[in-house]
Amino acid sequence: MKPAATLALALAISGCMPPPSRAPREAKPRKDLVPVSRAMADVDAGELKGSTVAQRQRWSAEAAAHPKALVTRYLAVYAQGSGQDAWAAMRGLAAEDPDAALPWVGLGAIYLKWGTLDQVDRTVAAALEAEPDNWIAVLVRAQADERRERWDAAALGYRAVLAIDPDNADAHAGLAMVLRHGGDAAGARAEAAAALQSSPEHFRALVLSAELAGEAGDIQKAVEYWAAAADASPRDRAVRIQLARIYEQKKDVGGALEAWQAAVAIKEDAESLVALAQAARAAHDEKAEGRALERLTQIDPSAAEWRRIAEIRLAAGDTEGAEGALRRALARDPKDPGANAHLGRILAKKGRPQEAVESLRASGDAGREDLAALEARLNVQRVSSGDAGGIQKAVGTLIERTYRARLAEYSALSGALKLRSTVDAAGAATIVEVLEDSVNDPDVRACAYWNLHDAAYPSNKPGRYSFSFKLRPSR
Repeated sequence: MKPAATLALALAISGCMPPPSRAPREAKPRKDLVPVSRAMADVDAGELKGSTVAQRQRWSAEAAAHPKALVTRYLAVYAQGSGQDAWAAMRGLAAEDPDAALPWVGLGAIYLKWGTLDQVDRTVAAALEAEPDNWIAVLVRAQADERRERWDAAALGYRAVLAIDPDNADAHAGLAMVLRHGGDAAGARAEAAAALQSSPEHFRALVLSAELAGEAGDIQKAVEYWAAAADASPRDRAVRIQLARIYEQKKDVGGALEAWQAAVAIKEDAESLVALAQAARAAHDEKAEGRALERLTQIDPSAAEWRRIAEIRLAAGDTEGAEGALRRALARDPKDPGANAHLGRILAKKGRPQEAVESLRASGDAGREDLAALEARLNVQRVSSGDAGGIQKAVGTLIERTYRARLAEYSALSGALKLRSTVDAAGAATIVEVLEDSVNDPDVRACAYWNLHDAAYPSNKPGRYSFSFKLRPSR
C-alpha cells in the first residue's frame, strides 16, 4: 500500500476524516513535517530531562527573526512546555490562523500530556480538517488511542506514520507497546530497537526495552536500559526504583545504593527509606544507613516498616535499636505476629524471660517453637487445685525445679518470692503482682509469675490470693 493510501486509511478508521464543510485535499507524504516532528521530540526529551531552556532560546530567536513563519512560531510556543501559559499561547496561535493544522496539533499534544483525551479527539479532528495529510496529527491520535487501549487503531496510526517517516522514534516506540500488549515480545523488541536506533535516548523505548530484557532474564541488559532511562528522565522516581531493584537482582550493592539514594532524593516515603537502609547495610555504608533510619523514624512509618527497621538494626547487632523499633511496630499493631515473635526472641536473649513469654504468646504460630522451648526451660505448666494451698504447693514444686537448674550457674542464689494474684469469679488470674523478690533471678521470677498467671483457681471465689516461696541451696 502506498504511504498516501496508508495515511488515508488510518484517518478513515480513526474517525478523523474532515467533515464535508470543507473540500479535503488529497493526503500525500509530507517530508516537510519530518524536521517539525523531530523538533517536537527534542522538546519532549528536554522536558523529561528538565533542560528545555536551549530549545526555548533557539526557537524564540528563530521566531523573532522570521515572525511570519508559522513553523518557527509554532515551535517557539511548543518549546514552552505543557503548562497553562503554553496552552494559552498555542490557543492564541490557533485563533490567529484557524486554517493552519500545526497549532491544533500542538493543542492535541498538550491535551495528551494532560490526559484529557476527549480534547485530543477534537483538536486532532480540527488539524486534519485543515490538513488531511498532516501525519503528526495522526501520531498524536495514535498515542491517544494507545492510552485508551484501542490497540488496532493505535497500530494503524503508528504504521501510517512509519510509512511516511520510517525513522520516527515515537511511532516505533508506540508500535512496540502495541505489539507487546498483543504478546509479540520479539516484535516489540524489534520496534523498540528501531526507536533507539533513531533516538538513542528515547525514554519510552528504553523503559520498554528494560522491561523486555528483564522478562527474558537478561539482567545485564535490563540494568543498562534502566540506567539509560534514568539518565533520560532523571526525575522519574519509578524508574529509579526499578533500577535499584534490578541492581539488587544483579547483586550490585553499590549500584542499588546509589539508585535508592536517587529515588529518595526525589521523594521520601517509608518504603523507599527502608529499602535505602537495607541497601546501605548491604554496601557496608553505616553513615548512609544511619541517615536513612533517622529520616524514617521522622515520617511515621507503619507497623510493617518498623518491623523491617528492627530487622536491619538486629542484623547490625543493635538489639536496643531493634527492640525500640519493634515496640513502635506493636504500638501501631499490637497483634502483629512477626513483631511479637521478634521481640520475644530479643527479650529472651536479653535475659527477660517473663516479658519474652508474653510476646511469644501474642505471636501465635510465628513464635510457637520459641515459646515451647522457653516455657519448658522455665517449667511453666497449667496447675489446678480446689484451694489456694494446693496451688501454692504445685507452683512451689515448679519454682523449685527452675531454681535448682539455676543453681548450676549461680551457686549462691537464694532468697524469697512473694506474689499476689487477683482472681475473677471464673477462677482465672486477671492480675499477678510481684510484691517481693530477694532471689533476683529472672528465670525463677518468670516461672513463679506465669505459673500463677496460668493456674486454675477455685471458681466462684473471686478475690486476692498471696503466695510466698523461700529458696535455699541444699546443704
